[in-house]
Parts: sequence; structure tokens; C-alpha cells
Amino acid sequence: MNAMAQLAPNVIIIPATKVADSNKKKKKLRVAAYCRVSTDEEDQLLSYESQVKHYTAEIEKNPTWKNAGIFADEGITGVSTKKRDHFNDMIDLCRAGKIDRIITKSISRFARNTVDSLQYIRELKALGISVYFEKENIDTLNMDNETILTVYSAFAQAESESISGNVRLGKRIKFKAGEAPMMYGNLLGYRKGADGNPEIIPEEAVIIRFIYDKFLEGNGYSKICDLLREKGYKTKKGKTEWSVSAVRTILTNEKYKGDVIMQKTFVVDLFSKKTARNNGDLPMYLVKDHHIPIIEPAAFDKVQIEIAKRNSLKAMTDKGITPNSRFSGKYALTGLVECGNCGSKYRRTTWSKRGKKKVVWRCVSRLEYGTKYCNDSSTIEEERLHNGILKAMNMMQKNAEEIRTLLYGTIAEVLASSNTDKEMLEIKNKIDMLNKEMMKYIEDEVAKRTPRDEIEAHCKEKSTEIQILQDRLNTLNAKHQMENLNRNYLTEIYEHIAKIPGEIKEYNDTLARLSVTNVKILSEEKMEVTLYGTVTLTVDM
Repeated sequence: MNAMAQLAPNVIIIPATKVADSNKKKKKLRVAAYCRVSTDEEDQLLSYESQVKHYTAEIEKNPTWKNAGIFADEGITGVSTKKRDHFNDMIDLCRAGKIDRIITKSISRFARNTVDSLQYIRELKALGISVYFEKENIDTLNMDNETILTVYSAFAQAESESISGNVRLGKRIKFKAGEAPMMYGNLLGYRKGADGNPEIIPEEAVIIRFIYDKFLEGNGYSKICDLLREKGYKTKKGKTEWSVSAVRTILTNEKYKGDVIMQKTFVVDLFSKKTARNNGDLPMYLVKDHHIPIIEPAAFDKVQIEIAKRNSLKAMTDKGITPNSRFSGKYALTGLVECGNCGSKYRRTTWSKRGKKKVVWRCVSRLEYGTKYCNDSSTIEEERLHNGILKAMNMMQKNAEEIRTLLYGTIAEVLASSNTDKEMLEIKNKIDMLNKEMMKYIEDEVAKRTPRDEIEAHCKEKSTEIQILQDRLNTLNAKHQMENLNRNYLTEIYEHIAKIPGEIKEYNDTLARLSVTNVKILSEEKMEVTLYGTVTLTVDM
């Protein structure tokens, strides 16, 4: 025998010690089913009910299965499992060892988020629990490779994104058609009428008009809150405590003049559901004369002008004064009087001497820093300041006709020089055309099964072009609004001058609020008064 020759293997068979008992009763598999529909509309709910019946019958007809429960979520979005209570209950029972197998219609029914889908399937697989997807014919316990499941999950996620995109597109089509949704829950003054259109609530409309009137009288937000509480007026939620933000929102809500602006906010991310204010990221849609206004459009526009005017006022001081304290509703001239020497604002203050009080206006820089920055500013008694303003108003009255002619020409110039409307219409038409072209391309390529990355690459250039146009449209829209405000403001001045009855005998804050836009103290004897932002007069005090 050759020493190098291999010996035949010596195999020893170890017999089984247990004999299989074919008659032994096997333990039934505890099977659960999960089904879900995406909305709570009637036809979807019928689908939900039919799914529950289908899986109940499917489990009960199999003699080796035991019904471990039918878990169903109705009217819940599929992009996240966080809000699916029954899904989470089912997973908890799996972790407790009370379910052996789960059956469901498809991956998209189980989870439309690739990360969630794989996370739960891996966990269940580690627990020895299989998930069977009927549509894809996939049993996760028998699947060695996750690649196919990952691909299917990605397609399910893409489907969810596509559905969400279609919903957004559908909303925008409705916006363009002028179908404006009204959220009545927090909207004081309106309710849904019998015909489905907004209907004014008379007792709440009184509150809205009160807020607008008080603001135009010169009151600040905090003062208006106090007045509302004194009157016992209630918020939409029935509370008598009013916040500054609530008053500000009412004063800037275009719905009160009968218009609706849509898509002020948008959903940033499909999965997180976070919303953001639309600052030009997406187009907005303005529907004019959508419903009966509570506030006349001219009065609403006047309020917007006043808000812009107050916001433009500079802070009186850099020492402990916040930007929110720039406007004072208490005194009409606060924030309007400035030092001709250093440019700082003047502050109203009270002097006391030998028990007698005197109200004066002083340069803030001089008050806070002495002569360091301003060594030549005058202290002006309030009575003399008022007299100077009164003189300027009466000087303007004597030349009212010439000033009205000047204003009329300015209004005509504003109207004639603007080509904004035409350019906005052209851009809107071009954006619509590009959107339609892109949607048609996507539909055609999806039908051809073109890979998603190729479609996205092709659409990127068009999307950039649309975004550039949208940015230009947003700029023009802002310009258009300012043109309208300027025109309305000039028209208001034009009409107001004609209504002033001859010589004004006595100074009053109400008239000063309407007419004075700036006062510059030149010396102890002279000052410049700017009226209506257009006419500047030098007067003796």
C-alpha cells in the first residue's frame, strides 16, 4: 500500500434518540394582520372595513393559524409610524412574544418610510417574527438578502412623496382658480355661512372695527389691549386677556378687507411635517374681493401705511430702549422731533422747580451723555413746540391749492411710471407654462419607467428657471403693494387738505398724527416741520 494513498473516511452514524410523532398536535401560529388607509374619506373607509373583513376570514380559514388580532389605522398618514396607534400596539405585542407572524397587503401599507420599514422588519426578524407582504410576495423570515426589500421600501417612499406632491399640486390648482380655504377656528369676525361662504358675525365685527379705529387714532398695540379688556371684549377663544400679537395679527390680516392670500406657510418636509413662513420660497395667491369685508379696503390700507410709518421710526436712544419702544401712542410727536445739531431724537420730559412743573423737549444725546456728542442743542418748552407746528399747518393751509396741485401731479406720476402689473402678468404666464411643460415631461417619463435620478436631473434646469422668475415676481409684488400704498396715501393727503376748515386755532394731537411726519429743531427760535412727508416748512416758534 502506497504511504501517500489516502485512507477512506470512517463515518459513524449516531442514531436519533427521539422518534418523530406524526400524531403530535402542533402549536398554532399566532398570526396578526395590519391594514391601513391613507385618508378618512368615505370610499377609503369602505376599503378599510373590507380589509379588516378580508384578513379576519383569511386567518380563521387556516387551521394552523390562530388570530392574534387585526390591527388597523384609519385616516392616518403612512409616512411615519409615530401617529399610528394600532401599529405601535401590534409592535408592542410582538416584543411581548404574543405574535408569531404578521400579514399585510403591501410594503406601502406597512410603512412608506424606508428607514422605519427596515428598522421594524429587522427587529421583528431578530424576534423570530415574519412579515408577509401579499402584493410583493415577500416573507421576511425566509429572505436572506435585504436588497429587494430596500428597493421596494424606497419605491413605497417615493410613492408617498408623489402622492403628497399631487395633493400640494391639487391645492395650488384650486388656489389659482380662486378657491380659497377659510380657517374659521381662529378667525374673529367670520363663520361659515349656510351657502358655504364666509359670513360676518356682527358682535365680533364690532371688536374688529374697534381695534382698527383705535389704531388709527394713534393708540399702540398695548394700549389697544387695555381698551379691549376695559370694554370686556373677548377673543375668539372667549378670553378677555388680549395679547399684542393677537391685535397685530388682526390689523394685518387681509381677510378683514375681503381678500385672501393663500400659501402664506408651507410644509418644509413630508416626514417631519414642519411648516415655515413662505418668504418667497413658493408662489402665493391673492384672491381679491373674495367675501364681504368688515373693514373698508381704504381703511385697511391706511392701517398698513401707519404700521409701516411706525416701524420706520428710529429708536430714541441706545440705552435700554428696545426697538419695540420706538412708537408711543401716548404723545403724537414722540419719535418725530430731532436735533438739528447731532441728529438724535428729542424726548418729552418734565422739569420741577419750586413745586412748579414744566413740560419740555430735550435732545436725548444731551440728556444721556452731556456735551460729549452734542454741545449746542436747545431745550424747547412743549407749548412753543406746539405753536411752531400750528404755524406750519396754517402756512400750508394758505397755500393749500398749490400743494394740492403738486400732490395731484405726484399721484399722476406714480400711476404713469408703473409698469408693474404688465410685467407681473407676463411672469405669471411664463411660470404657468414652464410648470405645465415640466409636469407633462414627468408624466411621460414615469410612464416610460425612466429612472428617477434622470427625471430629476432633467427637471433641475427648469426648476431653477422657475425659481428665478418666482423671485422676480415676489419682488414686483412687493413693489406693486408699495405703489398702491403710496398712491392711497397721497390721495388721502390730497383729500384731507381740502377738508381742513380754514385757519386752525388750536394745536391737537389727532391732527398732528395725521399731518406731521418730522420736526427738526434748528435753534431756540426756529424749526423745520415736514407735513405729510412731502412739504417742509421753516417756522418761528
